[in-house]
Amino acid sequence: MVKTHEWSPTSRGKALGLHATRQISFREITNIINISKTTAQAINARGTGINKPRSGHPKKLSSQDMCQIVRYIQSNKSTQQVTLATLKKDFHLNVHENTLRAALKETGIYHRVVRRRPYLNKHDRHRRLKFAKEHKDWTVEQWGNVLFSDEMAIKLFMQRHTKDWVWRTKKEEYHPDCINYGRRPKGVGLMFWGVFRKGRMGPGVFFDLEKGQSVDSAVYLNQILLKPLQQFWEKSFKDIRMPIVMKDNTSIHKKVYILIRTELGISVLE
Repeated sequence: MVKTHEWSPTSRGKALGLHATRQISFREITNIINISKTTAQAINARGTGINKPRSGHPKKLSSQDMCQIVRYIQSNKSTQQVTLATLKKDFHLNVHENTLRAALKETGIYHRVVRRRPYLNKHDRHRRLKFAKEHKDWTVEQWGNVLFSDEMAIKLFMQRHTKDWVWRTKKEEYHPDCINYGRRPKGVGLMFWGVFRKGRMGPGVFFDLEKGQSVDSAVYLNQILLKPLQQFWEKSFKDIRMPIVMKDNTSIHKKVYILIRTELGISVLE
């Protein structure tokens, strides 16, 4: 008969103690500790409360195997994105991929989609961290005065990104080796600009560029600053005492742009 329940050593010990020290019948033991009469008799016959050892099926992957595999996976960024098929081939493993995946999960290594983040050099990372620390205590009301604007390139005829996978622990989600830092793709595209603030969506426009022309400070001045940005900034005075324009330090936000912005009296956050 297949065993459907395994009594704990404590319950087995109680059954043995009740029968040995108090000469209580097996029927009475059943009523006291809710254990069947036949089970109580079997426990008494064995004379111990320790469960019988289970043979079970031996693991196909030993602890030594897993130590070697985990050490290999965590050796560098490339190996953290290795496939199960490659692991089986390189380590000569005669197991199913699901077995290997489950074994890695037991060690705390999970197969997760790689996080994508824009590439930032060391200087930009330092500058952004400095900005975050300087403004970490700003209130919602203070951020409500800010007009967030930016431009971006919308590339045409580009292939969609595929999902990349990585082997990592739960704490390594944003570890540099578990992130794909994407650089801006090259190719034919359109330049778009937009702006918004708390509770209000501003205009969004495409740059009017000639073939081969790029966005520089003069183009940004004539097509953005003196048109949609200035208009949205002026309208914001209806709700905000002093609107502040958020900007980055790209080259198009310098040179003549700075002079005109200063003449208009536009405050910036950079």
